[in-house]
Amino acid sequence: MPSFFQQKSRRRRSASPAARRERRSRGVALIIAVVSIAILTVIATDFAYNSRVDLQLAANQRDEVRAYYLARSGIALSRLLLRFQKQVDQTPIPNPAALLSQFLGPQAQQGGQQTPQPSSLNIQLYKMARVDCHMLKGLVKSEGADGETAAMEPADDKDFKMDDAEKDPAAMEVASQMTQRSFGGFEGCFLASISDEEEKLNVHRLMAGAGDAYPTMLRMLDMFNDKRFEFLWERDDANKVRSTPQDVVLALKDWADDDETGSAINLVDATNPLPSGFSDEGAAYSRYDPTYEPKNARFDSVDELYRVHGVNDQFMSAFRDRLTVYPDINRRPNINTDDPVMLGLAIMSVADQTRPDPRLHDPVFLNEVITRVRSAKMFSFFGMSVQDFVAVVESAGIPINPAVKANVAGNRLVGDKSQTFTIKSVGEAGSVQKTLTAVVRLDDTLGRLLYWREE
Repeated sequence: MPSFFQQKSRRRRSASPAARRERRSRGVALIIAVVSIAILTVIATDFAYNSRVDLQLAANQRDEVRAYYLARSGIALSRLLLRFQKQVDQTPIPNPAALLSQFLGPQAQQGGQQTPQPSSLNIQLYKMARVDCHMLKGLVKSEGADGETAAMEPADDKDFKMDDAEKDPAAMEVASQMTQRSFGGFEGCFLASISDEEEKLNVHRLMAGAGDAYPTMLRMLDMFNDKRFEFLWERDDANKVRSTPQDVVLALKDWADDDETGSAINLVDATNPLPSGFSDEGAAYSRYDPTYEPKNARFDSVDELYRVHGVNDQFMSAFRDRLTVYPDINRRPNINTDDPVMLGLAIMSVADQTRPDPRLHDPVFLNEVITRVRSAKMFSFFGMSVQDFVAVVESAGIPINPAVKANVAGNRLVGDKSQTFTIKSVGEAGSVQKTLTAVVRLDDTLGRLLYWREE
């Protein structure tokens, strides 16, 4: 009896050519179907992937717009807060001695004493308030809405004030699904921070009169020569040039002054501390590739300091937060700073230069005086007046500059009020962040915009 395989082989040989062709065509059709399904699967997968990418790109663009305007909301709210800050700074506080003199009359003026002038509030609102989205929602929160979406009532819309017979059922259904967002209800958040530009050293005061340029020059030299920053002057920069603190001070002055002659440092004559020399102020820049010339005009931003000879990344990391170019050239540095370096420089500013106290170069003693100054403040958001600051410094045994002591309120070395501020606002929506930086100078409106940057 033949086996199974033998029978199968006989059937194949006995099959007609037409049957064999039909079987081969069925195999080709199967291959074509499998290939077609694979191609369609690849196309569908690619289409679905591109759709998800396009959707995500659209969502990111939407969130970017939201984040941008949230950041602008932080800028606007901060400018409003600074407007209130100016009003607080201008609010006078009557001096008790002055009130007493009004009742006692001439008896209060015995000994030739002058009537004390009223002082002003020194509350730093921008340090007290946290400017963020929660603050804005708290200001505009409406009853019942609670910052969320509320259903729109079609009867409140004039388009739906019609008889029931005239109402379109489809339109009513769409209207019932529509929602309106209450004012202050938004997605995302922002956080704004405000910093005082007049707590820093104003580079432009090097071009001011002798009464302002000399102390500014001394404070810069003191800061650059600090032992903590010695490493900055011990290595060459990217152009194989090594600078000194004196070189950088002169380069800052020559970059913004209106002449083309290099300046010199004169520590002896306070009336002309930075006289014009005979060298070319652009000589240092001729060694750069490509070469360029000093600007001989006002700095437009702090980032422009990078173009000055001797300024590099290490220099800016150390002094960027302690130098400024935005305040008016006649504005005095504010003593209400939290930076110990700047506070130490403020102490040196009111000290008598004709009788230098060697203890000011002792970091231990200087830190003790800084601790006294900080302890004299009731709270961190309460500023200190120049009179109180001078009294604390004098109580430490440091001789005070006669010009400051004779006119504490009107001296030209230090102040206790500011007009120029930097606002940095970060808006966030979804996974997108937008950062805006603005520098404003207080005026009778929401402040004059001096600088704007978007990141």
